[in-house]
Amino acid sequence: METRWTHRTSGDFSELREASKNVCVIPMGCVEKHGLHLPLGIDILHSSHIAHMASQLETCCIFPDFTFGDVNSNAPIEPDGPSPEGYVCVSIDTQMKLLEELCFEISRNGYNKILVYNGHGGNQVWLQTFMRKMDSIRTDFIISYVMMDLPVPHKMAQFIEANGSGSIPELTVEDEELIIKYHKQGMLIGHGGMSETAYMMGIDPSTVHLDRLGIESGIPLNRSIPYKRAGITLSSGGWHLDVPYAYGGHDPIGCNERIGKAALRIEAERLAAAIKLYKEDTLLWEVHEQRQRGRRW
Repeated sequence: METRWTHRTSGDFSELREASKNVCVIPMGCVEKHGLHLPLGIDILHSSHIAHMASQLETCCIFPDFTFGDVNSNAPIEPDGPSPEGYVCVSIDTQMKLLEELCFEISRNGYNKILVYNGHGGNQVWLQTFMRKMDSIRTDFIISYVMMDLPVPHKMAQFIEANGSGSIPELTVEDEELIIKYHKQGMLIGHGGMSETAYMMGIDPSTVHLDRLGIESGIPLNRSIPYKRAGITLSSGGWHLDVPYAYGGHDPIGCNERIGKAALRIEAERLAAAIKLYKEDTLLWEVHEQRQRGRRW
């Protein structure tokens, strides 16, 4: 079934809404550097792709991408260094206002359960604030979000160890050995690391440049630790201090399209399960209605 809002016609729009049980998913990401080997738009590229995959497993409406999330391009990656190129930086006020208006438009079209599928860690803080704001005003919809998971290599290795070789059908024996090796070595997989690289290998390997690994380090500098120990909360948790090259993790050497396809399927199945729960849930809507009735507007 065609589940993308923009791919339906006005005449058959209601068919999707009914099949979705009024659930609409918004893929969310950003445009920023992810090391030298991954495309700037990876966070929205993988969010959009996985959301669409999940909608084929559990029918829901997929709204057009919320591409421009929370990034800060105003400072160089290092003191006296060049500012990184390609970032798209939109103010938090603009992002929150846009999402609010989009939610009301989604609701006006009959969807009263909105689920953001977020592929960018930097969006989480303002999303929490946004949901709290929606709780404090009159709405005829509920909104929640699902944060993208990163299954490679650790969760994938644990699954193989528990279920045996061949339990992830996309992988060869060599792939399994690589994943288990990285898991046992305690591979760091953060920003632009093994998992995100795998997703892009599965979506479009032509956008991944593994030959550029090793030029900039992805190992965190941990410069934020003294502040954390002192109880000082820094913007973004001190991320820009610790990961100045916008690349966090060990180099994903050996990552390939097979690993990527497996990672995409695993994450799409996880998201589909969340969508199913959201579709069938009545408690959240009951609580929402109670809050609406109990407020003095």
